[in-house]
Order: sequence, then structure tokens, then C-alpha cells
Amino acid sequence: MIEQEASVIAVADGSALVDVQRQSSCSACDAGAHCGTSVLAKLFGNGNATRVRILDHIGLTPGERVVIGIRNRALVRASLTAYLLPLLTLIAAAGGAEQAGAGDFGSVIAALVGLLIGLWLASIITGGTGAKARFRPILLRRATMTPIIQLEPAHPSVGG
Repeated sequence: MIEQEASVIAVADGSALVDVQRQSSCSACDAGAHCGTSVLAKLFGNGNATRVRILDHIGLTPGERVVIGIRNRALVRASLTAYLLPLLTLIAAAGGAEQAGAGDFGSVIAALVGLLIGLWLASIITGGTGAKARFRPILLRRATMTPIIQLEPAHPSVGG
């Protein structure tokens, strides 16, 4: 399960609106601003945070920090739907136009139409009410504060 901390913005009718801070790059490397993820976040992002509605089953209050998560299986399905389906329809449409003898220009037009059809299908698959619930993050727990470190008193044999 992929987990992320978020802060509760509002609570109403058994659900909570949470604010998830976006990361402009992953923590796996030090590429930072030169990372592809960072560039995409700057191009398509609308601020530093994303607001998400989650089901509140533990009685949250605004201002609390929580941990939300997405199941790995749901993340893989959403990724395949968003990326692979449009690509496959693009290739299939271009290949079909080529086999029909449409020429280069016809293949390009068919590829663009195939891409649009793939994007439309992906939006249908991920956009319905049941699909939104399937891909929605779930509330896992309240975020815990970092424990305070308590130092043991020095042993009498330790000088100082």
C-alpha cells in the first residue's frame, strides 16, 4: 500500500476533505529540479497540494494530520488504464490505417483519433461512480507525532 500524510481541511457527512502536499520529485535521488517528475509537476500542477475527499470512519477534526493510502493493485490498474490503454488504441488505429492503405497522412490522423478514443475510454473506466470509489484513497490512521527521545541518566562510572 502506498501511504501519504495529509492534513484535514474540513469534515462533513461522514467524509473529510484532506490536503495532500505534492512532491515535485521522488526521494530516491537528488536530481530535484532536473527530474522528469519535477518538470511534469511544474507543467501540470496547480499548486503544491491536492485536495481529496476520503471516508471518515474515526471522527476526524479539521487541522489533524492523517495517513491515507492507495492499494497497490488499484494504483497499477489506474496506471495501466491511464497510460497503456491510450497507447494501445493509438498503435491499433495507426496499424489499421496502414493495413487499409491510408498512407502516411492517413495513419497519422488515425493514430491521433485512436489516441483520443483511448483517452476517452480511460476517462469512462476511471470516471464512473463505482470506479471513483475503487481508485479513491482510504483513511488508514491518524498521523502520530514523532516520539520524544528520553535520555537515561548517566551511569555514575561515566566521568563528566
